[in-house]
Amino acid sequence: MYFFAFILAACEKEEEVEATVEAGSLSLETPEQGDFLEAGSTHARGTAQNVTSLTVNGAATKLNDGHFDTEIALARGVNVVEAVAETEGATTLYVRNGVLAGDYKSADDEVEDAVVLRVNEGGLRAIGDLAEEMLTSDLVNDSLTGMNPVYSDSYGVWGWDAVTIAANVDGVYFDAPSFEFEPRDGVLELTATLPNLYVDIYAWGEAIGFDFESDVALWASSAVLTADVEIDTQGGKLDVEISDTAVTLNDFGYDTSLLPGDVESYLLVETIRDTITETLVEQIDAMVPALLDETLAGLDPSYATELMGLEVEIEFAFADAEIDRDGLQLDLDLDVSVPPTGTKSAPGFLGADMGTPEVDTEADVAGAISDDLLNRVLYEAWAGGLLDMTLSTKDGSLEPIMLAPLGVTEGSIKVEALLPPVVVETNGELQAQVGELLVTIDAKGSKLGDHVQASVNIFVGLEVEIEDGELVLSLGEPELSFMVRETSQHVSNETMTNVLEEALPIDSILALLGDFAFPLPELYGIRFDKGTAERDESGVYTGVEIAVK
Repeated sequence: MYFFAFILAACEKEEEVEATVEAGSLSLETPEQGDFLEAGSTHARGTAQNVTSLTVNGAATKLNDGHFDTEIALARGVNVVEAVAETEGATTLYVRNGVLAGDYKSADDEVEDAVVLRVNEGGLRAIGDLAEEMLTSDLVNDSLTGMNPVYSDSYGVWGWDAVTIAANVDGVYFDAPSFEFEPRDGVLELTATLPNLYVDIYAWGEAIGFDFESDVALWASSAVLTADVEIDTQGGKLDVEISDTAVTLNDFGYDTSLLPGDVESYLLVETIRDTITETLVEQIDAMVPALLDETLAGLDPSYATELMGLEVEIEFAFADAEIDRDGLQLDLDLDVSVPPTGTKSAPGFLGADMGTPEVDTEADVAGAISDDLLNRVLYEAWAGGLLDMTLSTKDGSLEPIMLAPLGVTEGSIKVEALLPPVVVETNGELQAQVGELLVTIDAKGSKLGDHVQASVNIFVGLEVEIEDGELVLSLGEPELSFMVRETSQHVSNETMTNVLEEALPIDSILALLGDFAFPLPELYGIRFDKGTAERDESGVYTGVEIAVK
């Protein structure tokens, strides 16, 4: 809003405004303001009358019977095509049209490889710590329901079925476990250690005609479980499978002294060991994939938020998962939804040829965020009318003091973005660009006239930081291209443009634009508070490195 106030403040220089229109004319017919074009070579066409010289984008251009047609180059992103002419009366005429150039991708499709995420050694250790908290004796015991009896057999004595025995596991107990994931090509090698394992078994049966029942105690200094974990994607979700599970019981011991002697002699140590081992294998095979599924699902950064009153939903889908010797890499696709409030029309959002980012393999968690992700979000916000607004003193959305420099207290200010904001890499750095932002001021009786419309093209560097769990895009010093399109005053658009350009406060525009922030995923209590971010060599990704607390 302060931006509009400073535009209005230009009336203080109205004594500089000329009262008559200088002879001569200049028009730029193509490209038109707000055009969507391909990057590369195109033609600038227009007319000029009563001029002594003409340049287009700084290059001298010849006229042919008052017309010009010259080849120009458009870079990917917002371009300002500028035609400048000198009249015979030494007056400078110019036209500046902002256009967007590049390749465009459909906003109806997902953004492929929008985020590449790596969970390296430190991140896998954090996931192991989470699994330790989730795997408890109570969880194992709850899962035993329906599995008993875990042991049942009968033995013959002199050809008779003289001994029958069955056993239920009443409880499995162990101290805080440890989980370690060691990555190698294709799988995560899991080692889970359950210290001070104790198993309480209730046994019953018949021995030589006598019924019996008794407790049996089993223990080990530790149970060490090993397995291979494979992670794949299916239908946008992660699919975890476990194989080759094995259990080693260290310092295994048992107490069957309460059983009848004849029964004890048949209840072999190997049978007990195998029974407990098989039970633990079944539990690990059932629980570990579920634990990892639930834990890794926390890496899904999908969220809904509100931007200037608009509901924005950002959904991610896991497209690929790959395990190498450094850790786990996940590729995520993006879909964005913003309820449309206007009638914006465009061939799509500004896309890039997605290269392969070099994601850090040393940081706990590292990632790369594509320019396509940012441009899709900005496009959806633009298409949803985020940058379009009308402020009026009639409804209270515009404070009368904002019109004070014009000498009036009533009026309206309308803002319309002809082009979606974009981010592109320029000289190795990320830059935000806003093309053809139209500002229309209607204030009857004002010192600048009842009506004035101007367009602004904004170019501003972005610094990427991670603060308080958010990826923050901070705006640097902007560069502006300003052009008055319409005015009810009897002065040239060039003259009015010069007046407003001199009065335009860059710092205030920067404050108006503010910073953009995107929340980072929170992994079951692991909050990514701090990290570093810098441009990737691919030219279309921003690399992120995060230390896990």
